Amino acid sequence: MAAKKFFVYLLIILLTVYPASAESISVNRWVLNVTLHDDGLVEEVIQAEIENGGSSDLHGFSFTVPASQVTMIYDFDHTASFTGQVVELQTVSGKTKITINFNDSIPGGKKWDGRIGFTAENWAVKQGSDYSIDIPIEAPQAIVSGKGTAMSVSADADIRTQVFFPKAVEVTSINPAPFRILFQYGHMVPTYSSDKLHVGDTISIKGSYSDTLNKIVGNDDLIRSLSTSIKQAKAQGKDVSEAEAHLKNAEDYNTNQALASFWKKDNAAALEYVGYAKDELSKAEASLKGEVKETPQPTSGTEGESKKTPGFEAFVLVFITMATFHIMKKRRK
Repeated sequence: MAAKKFFVYLLIILLTVYPASAESISVNRWVLNVTLHDDGLVEEVIQAEIENGGSSDLHGFSFTVPASQVTMIYDFDHTASFTGQVVELQTVSGKTKITINFNDSIPGGKKWDGRIGFTAENWAVKQGSDYSIDIPIEAPQAIVSGKGTAMSVSADADIRTQVFFPKAVEVTSINPAPFRILFQYGHMVPTYSSDKLHVGDTISIKGSYSDTLNKIVGNDDLIRSLSTSIKQAKAQGKDVSEAEAHLKNAEDYNTNQALASFWKKDNAAALEYVGYAKDELSKAEASLKGEVKETPQPTSGTEGESKKTPGFEAFVLVFITMATFHIMKKRRK
């Protein structure tokens, strides 16, 4: 009997130290959206889904960011949770441990999904116009019965990352290779899909300012601005067909030709197409400001009142001329 009690107490102790349900808690989604700002400040939003497949309640989770200073951003676009949450920050060996404590724990068989957003200092390295950053891809730790334990990663977990570099900064070195590098609103965006990224990987990226890319970005900004102006003018009933044609040419030169040449490291060709695009943008601006006319509108009164009989002015002029000639002829007699 004493031996049976001993094993029961031992089991209770083991369950307290090593919660039985921890291995059943898994990460289904861990999507990182990382933005590197001009001054080197990093902004990150993590979209997560965690499933509690065990029998004990999940009280929260934690993860570590390789930054000395982290500031949480509390708005719907950054940090949001349907259960509500309290965030704790702790410095550990020069890094910051972020702990998410749920207001309402997640029972077995349920999922938690939400977003965690923050800014981080002293994570990326900025030297002049050069940038570099290492982004570790690590699964968070589950908090069960007050203890933190490793989570598993589901077989079909959605593990993705996008890294937005500052405008006009090109990616010069990257490892592992991304799914692709996108160009969005003037930013180079290395993008990793689930088949290219795994928990345990570390993304290492370096980038440098490019004058050629900066010129492409400048045109891109103007293209979007002019596109908005043309839409507004069109809504006012103006004929913007000429401006639209020049804008379409500019988009082709800048996005398809200049950017394609830049990807191929052919700066000379890229700059040539940048010039063509800039010329088309100037023509589009000129057309929009000076040559575009509003659709004529009827004046007040009836349509008949606003028109004159064709040739009426000529008839009056002939009549006056004949009358003058007749008077002069009489005087001579």
